[in-house]
Amino acid sequence: MADSSRLQQRTEFIVEPKRASACVVVFHEVWGLVDHTEDVCKRVGKLGFAAIAPNLYREYGDILTPTKIQKAMEGLWELSLEERRDKEKVARALNKKGTEGEVREVAAMIYDPAFRGRMLEDAVAVVERAHSRFGSVSTLGFCMGGGLSLRCATRSRHMKSAVSFYGQPPAANEVQRISIPILDIHANHDEIINEAVPAWVGEMLEGGKDLTLKTYPQTEHGFFNDTRKEVYDRSASKEAWDITRWFLERTL
Repeated sequence: MADSSRLQQRTEFIVEPKRASACVVVFHEVWGLVDHTEDVCKRVGKLGFAAIAPNLYREYGDILTPTKIQKAMEGLWELSLEERRDKEKVARALNKKGTEGEVREVAAMIYDPAFRGRMLEDAVAVVERAHSRFGSVSTLGFCMGGGLSLRCATRSRHMKSAVSFYGQPPAANEVQRISIPILDIHANHDEIINEAVPAWVGEMLEGGKDLTLKTYPQTEHGFFNDTRKEVYDRSASKEAWDITRWFLERTL
């Protein structure tokens, strides 16, 4: 995946159509604020909504680049999400792959609970800022950003809905705080994320929450990102965007 330094140097990317009265806050994937995020914002703009994509890595632009993140992920791919938060297991996995230098620092940083906590705080702050300008706000996130989109629904009282593409579901004790419609989209072949989905769906249903769940067969994590040719699925992406458009128009 090529670096997109033009966007990475920004604090955020904004699309604001004339007379837009609703806003979608777009949270980027683990790769950072890259061209694909810009493209998603432009798609949102064509629906008549404003779009704000914050750069959640803005203070770490020199180290958290897509190229370095890609190398770090290659060293951690066999670990579960829980294992990736264990510094000792991360170190052993990176040693096994012979990973050195800044890539080790990247791997430790992106799954550090404190770092993730700061990103969540930043994400919620952007939602609150969007609400101060627009009457209705939704969130839309992918991968890491999908998880943030769902967690914002547990933290903010100023959201109309939330959309997640293959994001990690919130913890069970957070589900009770969700009071808005959720659209949750997944790839069929995504063992790391999908492991937590059945319990998440059960908790949402038990709590009487508004959940729309869609899983696309023969797809892999990241299938919506057309810059990642190894996982991109054109047909599933088109249908997923049609559902996203329907959902945003229904809730905003």
